[in-house]
Amino acid sequence: MKITKISAGEAHICFTFDREVSGITIKAYSPAVREHIGLGSYDAKAQGNHACIPRNAFGRDGLYLAYELYHNEEKLSGITYVDEFNMMPENDYPYPSTDTKKGLQIHPDRIDDAISLGVRHCAFNVCIGDLIRSRPEGCIVFRHDGCDYYFDSEAVASYDRRIKQMSDHGIIVTLILLCTRNWPLASPEDMCGVLRHPDYINDRENGGGLLSGFNVITDEGIRCYAAIIAFLAHRYTDPSQEYGLAVGMILSNEVNSHWIWNNSGHKNVEELAREYTAALRVACQASLQIYKNMRIYASLDHFWTEALNIEEKDKYTGSRYLLENIVRLASSDGDFPWNVAFHPYPENLNYPDFWNDRTATDDANTCRITFNNLRVLRDFLYREENLYRGDCRHIILSEQGFSSHWTPESEILQACAYGRAYRVVMEIPEIDSFIYHAHGDNAGEGGDLNLGLWRRNRDTSGFDAPKPIYYVFKAIDHRDETGRYHWERY
Repeated sequence: MKITKISAGEAHICFTFDREVSGITIKAYSPAVREHIGLGSYDAKAQGNHACIPRNAFGRDGLYLAYELYHNEEKLSGITYVDEFNMMPENDYPYPSTDTKKGLQIHPDRIDDAISLGVRHCAFNVCIGDLIRSRPEGCIVFRHDGCDYYFDSEAVASYDRRIKQMSDHGIIVTLILLCTRNWPLASPEDMCGVLRHPDYINDRENGGGLLSGFNVITDEGIRCYAAIIAFLAHRYTDPSQEYGLAVGMILSNEVNSHWIWNNSGHKNVEELAREYTAALRVACQASLQIYKNMRIYASLDHFWTEALNIEEKDKYTGSRYLLENIVRLASSDGDFPWNVAFHPYPENLNYPDFWNDRTATDDANTCRITFNNLRVLRDFLYREENLYRGDCRHIILSEQGFSSHWTPESEILQACAYGRAYRVVMEIPEIDSFIYHAHGDNAGEGGDLNLGLWRRNRDTSGFDAPKPIYYVFKAIDHRDETGRYHWERY
């Protein structure tokens, strides 16, 4: 006998089996990866091949819990978590549509410029430690799963202004949730302990630990994490758009290079995948009950079967291996609609001519995936075992750019690379958006990368002037007098 489905409704959690059952004992546990705390057992009456329990049978929202089921004292295999969402969501309007894939990581002082460029997609950083507090003073009180959580009013208002300014101009906003080493705003130390991964290692001297993994390890941590997801979904998917509209969330950054961008200590790919799958699952559970069409994304860099350092397997892995493990875990424990946010930078970030990338081939086992072989990612996600209920998972390109080197020739090459990359993306309809990084050159980024549409001042702060890529970017989705799109020239 096997559990084939676990459904969450408004008031009940229902279990479906592959044959008729007479009686079922259900044990529930915290979904926390390490503190898998038992919450009690419940003897459920069965009807045919179904058994249902109240959604709050264990004093917690059953949507999030892990389950063990027994029939005549025999433990059943199969689904462990809710994998079907039958709740009536607060919001069920369609996911927004646009007539372009053009996106940009927008500089906070140049939103008007982004609007004039015709940007319709953006990725926006949200540092979770900026938001949540341990005490209610000066905070918005948000009740979730039986507990009150406190969100700093000023920090939330700051996010509101930015998100609303973008979404009011038709830009589809996707949030990037980050658990940073040092919050931009002061965060209480007791909250840092709740939010950061318990195994986080600050390896600043060697470039590691720039971001922490999410704390889905302890029971308190995973409940707080779920509350943050629910708060953001509730605030930024309200149909009134009073605070702005954000309809997607990317969880952390380039997680396969986890030592730097999702630090959770020394973890092999199986351990990393188990924790990150838990973060993806909880984000889907918390957001889909609020907005039916929320999109949750896994963030991956361009390493495919190799890694930033292949010798240090407990710090870095290939994105393909992480994806394969997420698929395996989700399929065995109850699948859910996670998606992919990929970063197909050139093989050498200093040089934009991706068409010369030697390590990015059309082979399924290629070292890297760049714009030179982007179809490898699409083809991988189209494999039957990687589909979600028969459909390909959504793909966005949420961060990638091309560098220039202070010469007119290099800036022209940068512009050409963007045009050619856009053509690649337009020929793969499964890719929803191409979000360019960055709006302007960032001093010190990646050593001496100059990825921006705007050239920075070399010796002072601020920007000097638009580079050639700026004008290609602006024109890319406009037709010329022959009816051709500008990207078709590249």
